[in-house]
This record gives sequence, C-alpha cells and structure tokens, in this order.
Amino acid sequence: MAGHSAQLDAKTLWGGKESPFQTSYGKLMMWFFLVSDALTFSGLLISYGFTRHSCQVAWPIGEETFNSLPFLGHGYPLLYVALMTFILIVSSVTMVLAVEAGHRM
Repeated sequence: MAGHSAQLDAKTLWGGKESPFQTSYGKLMMWFFLVSDALTFSGLLISYGFTRHSCQVAWPIGEETFNSLPFLGHGYPLLYVALMTFILIVSSVTMVLAVEAGHRM
C-alpha cells in the first residue's frame, strides 16, 4: 500500500454537485487555514488582554526589561533585542537554504 498513489479528480474530492463558492479544493482549504489561524491568535491575544487587565501585580516595564541582557546586569541597552533579532535572521536564512535544497532534490 505504501507504493501506491491515487489520482483523484475534483469530482472525487468533493462528492457534491458543485464545489462550495466555485473554488478549488486547495483554495478552500487555504481559506479554512487562514480563518482558523486568525481565530486562534485572536483568542490568544484576547485572553492575554483579559489576564493582564485583571492582574493585580504590576507588569514589567518594557524600558527596563529590554535594557540589559538577562543575568548580565545593566549597561547594555537593546543588546538583548539585537541578539533576538540576529537569532531570527539566522533561523530565516537556515529555512531558506533548506527550502532551496529541497527544490534541488
């Protein structure tokens, strides 16, 4: 069974008479993903807002939080943010190289 692949047409994928909204299956699933992703993150952000608003303890001040590297003391303004940005860029480059290598296979 692992060596078999099936060729499916649009009629087999959608057993109804017409495709919903006259779109392809891939486009419909992409919209489903986008809507579910938006609802997930909006739920997370709303719960964060409610939690922060109802909390009695003062939250950290951003100017103090990003003023130094953790465990190294003060005196290094925005070095922590620069480090996180560098890590993000390096991971993005790694992902681009992986996708390019995948296309060459």
